[in-house]
Amino acid sequence: MTIRNIAEQAGVAISTVSLVLNNKAGVRKQTRERVAALLVQNGYTIRNLPDPAGKGDIKFIRYQSAQHMKERNEDFFAGILNGAEQKARLSGYSLSVTNADDEHFFPLLRQLEETQGAAGVILLGSELRAGDAEPLTKLSLPLVSVDNRFPNMPINAVSINNTDGVFHAVEYLYRLGHRKIGCLQGSFDIGGVPARNEGFLRAMEALGLPVDPIHLIQIDLLFDKATEQMHRHLRETDDLPTAFFAANDIVAAGCERALQQAGYRVPEDISIIGFDDGTMSTFVDPPLTTMRVDRARLGELAVQRLLDMIAHGGSEVLKTELTVTLVERASTAQAKA
Repeated sequence: MTIRNIAEQAGVAISTVSLVLNNKAGVRKQTRERVAALLVQNGYTIRNLPDPAGKGDIKFIRYQSAQHMKERNEDFFAGILNGAEQKARLSGYSLSVTNADDEHFFPLLRQLEETQGAAGVILLGSELRAGDAEPLTKLSLPLVSVDNRFPNMPINAVSINNTDGVFHAVEYLYRLGHRKIGCLQGSFDIGGVPARNEGFLRAMEALGLPVDPIHLIQIDLLFDKATEQMHRHLRETDDLPTAFFAANDIVAAGCERALQQAGYRVPEDISIIGFDDGTMSTFVDPPLTTMRVDRARLGELAVQRLLDMIAHGGSEVLKTELTVTLVERASTAQAKA
């Protein structure tokens, strides 16, 4: 995608995109975040931010493989980046951002190990599978993963407490009187999706609720595909729960649209609760009840952990989990008596 294409998609002038790409002043914060996300998403590298204290450069790498992050809500990435950039800048470090796919990711890491002034790496590793992450444990630079815990590997990480968040989502539906609850499961084994799928089963067990396999529906993480797959499910059965927990807001929004097109009312007939609280959650009608992730805080905590590693070294590995909060909107309601 060219600079002109990005400007058109973001609804800004080409000069604005150039300012963001070169980290120059004159762009509003919200616009800068939106344009920066599009640039990195399309393979551009944003130039280093000013480094007044001369402490070095933190490289923020967004790893993309499954290509589903693009629709996970652009603001998810932009929010993390914003929190990381502010924390780095206030601590006297510059922060540069780049996108890396399967082919270029590990060569980029090896290059950084030989780059003068490289202080460490923040990795948005949602799409990096654990089986491919072994080289990260041998990296000579400090590295912190964001949105992927790599639970069985000695990799420092900052992530969402998905299991706890899912429990509170299901418990909320339970308090609304729902006892027949289904799960719109993310069908890709990336990021927090597996933990959310497993967390649903644990929550149902903890609340003493039966799990009907027909109400565990595998749904793609892309909006249009999610809608199509839910339509297919509705053609195969009319046995539906009174409420659904969805692996994320995109899954929830796509399935909400399919249900409405099939004649079901949300939330009068079926309640839906999502996860992430991205922009998508407020674009649909009715807007989604969801679990809010403090994206900026994720970025801030990742940089703080990296700074601790830079300052103290050592082999200690910390895996920090950030809790999420319930945001009540109009896609959920009391279960019918």
